[in-house]
Amino acid sequence: MKEQISSAVNRALPRRRYVLPVGMLLCCASSSVFASGFALLEQSSSRLGTAFAGTAAAADDASTIFYNPAGLSKLTDPELLVVASGVLINSEFNNQNSLAALGQPLGGEGGDAGDWNAVPAAYFALPINDRFAFGFGINAPFGLKLEYENGWMGRFQSLNNEIQTYNFNPSLSWRVSKQLSFGIGADYQRIQAELTNAVNYTAVVAQGLQTLVAAGQVPAALVPALLTANGNLEGHTAVRGDDSAWGWNAGVLFEFSDDTRIGLSYRSTVDYTLEGSARFTAPTSSNAIGNGIIAAVSAPGATLATGPASVDLKLPDIATASFYHRMGRVELMADIAWTGWSSIQELRIVRDTGVVLSVTPEHWEDTWRYAIGATYQLNDQWKLRGGLAFDETNVPDSTRTARLPDSERTWVAIGAQWKAGDAWVVDVGYAHLFADDAPLNQNDGNALARGFLIGEQESAVDIVSAQLAYKF
Repeated sequence: MKEQISSAVNRALPRRRYVLPVGMLLCCASSSVFASGFALLEQSSSRLGTAFAGTAAAADDASTIFYNPAGLSKLTDPELLVVASGVLINSEFNNQNSLAALGQPLGGEGGDAGDWNAVPAAYFALPINDRFAFGFGINAPFGLKLEYENGWMGRFQSLNNEIQTYNFNPSLSWRVSKQLSFGIGADYQRIQAELTNAVNYTAVVAQGLQTLVAAGQVPAALVPALLTANGNLEGHTAVRGDDSAWGWNAGVLFEFSDDTRIGLSYRSTVDYTLEGSARFTAPTSSNAIGNGIIAAVSAPGATLATGPASVDLKLPDIATASFYHRMGRVELMADIAWTGWSSIQELRIVRDTGVVLSVTPEHWEDTWRYAIGATYQLNDQWKLRGGLAFDETNVPDSTRTARLPDSERTWVAIGAQWKAGDAWVVDVGYAHLFADDAPLNQNDGNALARGFLIGEQESAVDIVSAQLAYKF
């Protein structure tokens, strides 16, 4: 590595000998990889209508495959169910005295980083006999998409952030007795991710000049002019990766009577090693010294070189306890859910050579979610739904980033069901999520290279969903 650096800078200034330590430039590698709070509950329109209350106990359609496979024992007919949900995220940063990165303009506030996102799901339930039932589900349990405007003040910390997961979930339920049922499922998951940010190459050149001055290879008097000549040098980096892994889910359903039951469910952690690349696009300097420094750090094997990289990620386990009770035309439901986000304490990007490209502390915390909901059977064809929920955030203020500025949320949801006949059932749901303003006070580990993002993120979410069920 030293030979590559020395050669590149020697070509820029052939009369001198230069050495540029790789460690001085680590600050400019992509840092934050994944953001917080990207679990998706939007796997069912019927459950959305009650703000996802009673998920592990309702067991009234094939989406119970995702929420509690033991609920398959409540279904008496084969059923095919398809779900289409749209999630509209509004997320805007409000600046409060943010500081520009070295040699760069501050930039704008980034606009609305959110947009519409589709969350599809499909389920098939097949009762085998009085005791056993089989189910198969396809869904997306985790996801994220936020994209800020190019040139915004947090561009050196975050630009585009996209995570997609696909989950294939065969399940089996066993009715032990009239009151007790068990269920278990396997989860084959695939994850794809792409996260990008700008890179401040002016800071790269500045740190290189500092080293060269200390080594007596560049006169200190030339530094101001060289910094001016290398101002506003901005590049780009993209971290991409994917992986497949296995997990499992299980549940139990206990029926006190035909009108009252409780459900317990658990979804396991899923361990990923996302393998892909870290790609850097470097600018061109207007002078030889700047180009020599940039060439040195971009050479194969150097700090900002494009090449293979990987990230270990352990997605959280989730435990849910649900209650269901029917009183005439009214159904009452409640949920308490725990998510083990403390499985993510840091995110470490590693080269294929074993060299650590960057380490981002996360220190995420386990969270609780609380939901209550009710339905009203208007007549033989129509059922109305409503619900309220509260989500804790897993992200401490000290480690919140612009990748996904998570905060506590309050859900208000409504929905309806229409039975079009003996075979067809249509469900629709809508929810609005009121999110607390999230403070951001983040320099991403290096204020000179990335600037200092100071302000608040204002966010809100709207969810619409429709599902169609056909019973054979």
